Amino acid sequence: MVQAPGQAVAPKPPTPKDYSKSAGAGGVLQLLQKIITDADSEEKELEIDEQHSQELYAKFVRVTTDTIEADRAALAEKTGLVAEGAGAKSETEGAQLSNDENLGNLNDLLKAQHLDCAWLLK
Repeated sequence: MVQAPGQAVAPKPPTPKDYSKSAGAGGVLQLLQKIITDADSEEKELEIDEQHSQELYAKFVRVTTDTIEADRAALAEKTGLVAEGAGAKSETEGAQLSNDENLGNLNDLLKAQHLDCAWLLK
């Protein structure tokens, strides 16, 4: 590659421009800032939702515990009533047996009276 005289010399390359910020980067930076802002607001919203959920769960636990305790108290009361009823039933059955025995004795007495009356009427 030897240059021959008279040949055109290639022009010098243009000098580079001074370094400066790219003007197109503003849109990207704004987009990143918007993503960060959205993430922060989403995080705050999730924290509020989590706190609300914890409060609801605590309320649920309180109500459930109160209900269980009320059911236990009602069960204890009803168990006592069943025991009282069983005692009353036992007493009633004993009284019925005694009454049946008395009724049998009275029926025997009535038969004896009828026999005495029938003998007198003959």
